[in-house]
Amino acid sequence: MGVEDDLLSILNGQAVPVRDTLDVRPESSREEKFVPMTKTNMCYICGAVIFDESGRILLIQEAKKSCRGEWYLPIGRLERNETLIAGAHREVKEEAGIDCEFTTLLSVEVQNSTWIRFVFFGTIKDGTKLKTTEEQDSESIQAKMFTLEEIQLSRQSVRASDIFKLIETAQKYCQTDISKRRPPCFPVISPHMRLIHRIVIVDRATSKDQPISILVNKDDGDHIPITLLNYSRDGHIAASVYAVLKDAVGSNLSSSGCSVRMCGILGAEHKGTGELEDGLCLTSLVSLDIAPASVSSDSVASASPPAVSSASYAWCPITDMDLIRRIEEAAGKGKLVPFLS
Repeated sequence: MGVEDDLLSILNGQAVPVRDTLDVRPESSREEKFVPMTKTNMCYICGAVIFDESGRILLIQEAKKSCRGEWYLPIGRLERNETLIAGAHREVKEEAGIDCEFTTLLSVEVQNSTWIRFVFFGTIKDGTKLKTTEEQDSESIQAKMFTLEEIQLSRQSVRASDIFKLIETAQKYCQTDISKRRPPCFPVISPHMRLIHRIVIVDRATSKDQPISILVNKDDGDHIPITLLNYSRDGHIAASVYAVLKDAVGSNLSSSGCSVRMCGILGAEHKGTGELEDGLCLTSLVSLDIAPASVSSDSVASASPPAVSSASYAWCPITDMDLIRRIEEAAGKGKLVPFLS
């Protein structure tokens, strides 16, 4: 399979194997040697934003001693030998008492190299009822539906303000016409030993008369560049993107007149069951866009991708017209699962 085939598979929600060798090694050997193990050295967080038919939001009242009585979304730690989707369903069931249906992965948040949160969007299944105070346990006291206004008026009772960012993301998704919403995205069950970041970098700064190009690494056969999500110790997702760009084009990026835009997540792969299978692979889309303020209309017409400065890389024009269309759609604002900071 070639790069275009791999990209189509990722867009179609299929797992695509990655090489054992990283194209860009992390800042220190500590990150490179890190093997994630849930609840040992790795904290995966999973949960959901749940709306009812009128747009009210599901919150649960915490039972933990440290935050008892405060309200939060049904979110918690992934257990060992558990997939991300199964973990999110379990958290909703344990804390809210209901069964739910997920529509899509809503957001991913990489807080540091050992803490990653996956939040899904969903609705309540018919026939299930919210947990009441009579059913309270160590997981939660009760669950209720609230309007956003009600939550905002009771901020002092909210466990943490980060729920507003997640609720806003869910509302934007719901308020988008169904025909214009981003396609559903769910993690694919596929084992990984490390925290892999596969970065699809496309050049969209060239003239519309020229094909879109994708940055490929040529070592041992053309492939989408890979590095680690934990490239830097702070786990900032942009660090790995700029590391690949620096390795591939060096200073040519700044002189090209392109701006770097993180579009979002094309795909996620995780298994979580079995020894050395608790890693993750996130495939993100990065677009090099023209910077109108710094580039004249004449230079736009003759623009080309920033020249590679390493023999290990090349710009590969995309020839499949359906793939070009899907990349253009994915690169649009709000068309992919976002990285939240």
